[in-house]
Order: sequence, then structure tokens, then C-alpha cells
Amino acid sequence: MIGALSRARCQTTSLRCVRARVMAFHAKTPAMNEQQEIPPNVSTANNNSTLAAFGARLGIQSLNPSLLEQAVTHGDATNLTYLGKRVLGLYATEYLHTKYPSMHMSAFQQILKKYIGYKSLSHIGSQVGLQDVVRWNREEDNTLVHSSVLAECFNALVGAIYQEQGPEAAKKFVHAHILSRELDVRPFLKLENPKRYLSALLKKTNQERAVSRILSETGRLSSSPVFVVGVFSGENKLGEGFGSSLKMAEHRACQDALASYYGKEEKDFVLPSDADHVDNYKPPVLGSTEAIV
Repeated sequence: MIGALSRARCQTTSLRCVRARVMAFHAKTPAMNEQQEIPPNVSTANNNSTLAAFGARLGIQSLNPSLLEQAVTHGDATNLTYLGKRVLGLYATEYLHTKYPSMHMSAFQQILKKYIGYKSLSHIGSQVGLQDVVRWNREEDNTLVHSSVLAECFNALVGAIYQEQGPEAAKKFVHAHILSRELDVRPFLKLENPKRYLSALLKKTNQERAVSRILSETGRLSSSPVFVVGVFSGENKLGEGFGSSLKMAEHRACQDALASYYGKEEKDFVLPSDADHVDNYKPPVLGSTEAIV
């Protein structure tokens, strides 16, 4: 009898110990339905000194620190990103249209994208160290997502500068970090049927029709001939091309003529947005619309 009572007391004591341990465990563990803060992506440096150094590197150290932080926080900068895209598009379009007034629209759109498209902005962002300060909580960890985040945050930076410091500061930033980059535009000027386009262009501009002339040749009867052909309007040589056949050389000569016309670059110009800053402002050359084939 005494042994049975001792065993019962031991069992009761053991149950109390187990119950106490379970209660202690639950006291330390947050409830499943409680909202827990998700920490930011650990790959980003989010200390203020790093962000300040980034701002100084870009010349925007006078920007409000909280606004700069918002611009580099993906998801919190939607309005700044939207604003920045429009501001960036305005200044890039103004600059390219003034510099290349005769550019046909298909080439213009490709070149504009080359300057301010997501891929380009992501590349520029990486070069200036944006990836070291950007903050985002997305679980996706792949190159495409990261590239998109950098581009959107770069747009947000432009929007933040425009919002706080005005259009002149935003334009200065855009020209310094984006539009100052060299780009060869000739590859974007190629058209599929250059001979037809050149004929239409000459007709539109009231010039004599195009005539192709052989300028030089070597090895006509060999296995690797080379022909150099020039395309002329009257006595004016419009373009020149070479090839292993007369047809190829003429094709390239017509391409060269179109590239020279549509890619003509104005060297000395004043942007329309700078009209109030100069005396005797002269509007930039306004190119004609492209020839329709």
C-alpha cells in the first residue's frame, strides 16, 4: 500500500514537471498568429554611413537623408519611381532630339531605350554602387529581379531629386550620369531595304535620284573580288560601301547614305529647357519626318 502511494506521488510530481516545462517553452515562443517583422535582405548594406557615402559619390549629398533612403527602398518608392521615369524620359528625349534632329523614329526609340531602358539603368546603377545600398524584402533572388530592382530604384533617385531640388538639379544629374555616356548610333540606323528608303528620301527632299558608281575594284575574275561603290545624287556623293559583289557594295553604300542623313549630329546647340539661361536663344534645328516607303 505504501509502495503504491509512493509511485502515485512520483507520477504526479513528474506530470507537474513536464507541464511546467511545456508552459515555459510556450512563454518563450511567439504565437503562430502574431505578426513578425521580416528582416530586410541581408545582402544589402543598410547602415547610414554607407548610404551617405553613396549620396556623396553621386553628388546628391544635400538630398534629404530620409528621402534618399526611401528612394533606395524598393516597394516604398513607387511614386518616386513613376515620377523619375517621366522626368528621365523628358530630358533624354529633349537631348537626343536636339542632338539628332533627323533621326527616324524606329532608331530614335531604340537609342532612347539604350540610354534609359531598365537594362541600361541597372548597369549604370551597378557601376555607381547602387546594389550596395538598395533595400528590398523580396524572396526572389535571381538576376532578372535584382536588375529590375536596381533600375526602379535609379528612377526613384531621379524622382527624389526632382521633387526636392527641382528640375535643374534633376536635369544635371541625368546628364552627368546617363546622357554623358558615349553611344555609337549608326548600328541603330540600318533599314532592311536601304535602296528603296534612299529613293523615297531623295524624292521627299527634292533631290536628284540616286545613281550608283563603281569607285574601285580588285580581283573581279578571282575567287575573292572586292568592289567599292559610291551612291550619288547629281555630283553629291551620299554614301560609300564595299563588298564581294556589286550588289552588296551598293547595298552598303545606300545604308551609309541613310546613316549619314538620319544620324547627322548637331555639335553646337542649346537645349529648349535652357532657353531662359542664354541671351538670344536660337531654337534647335527641327528635322523633317522620315521618308515613307
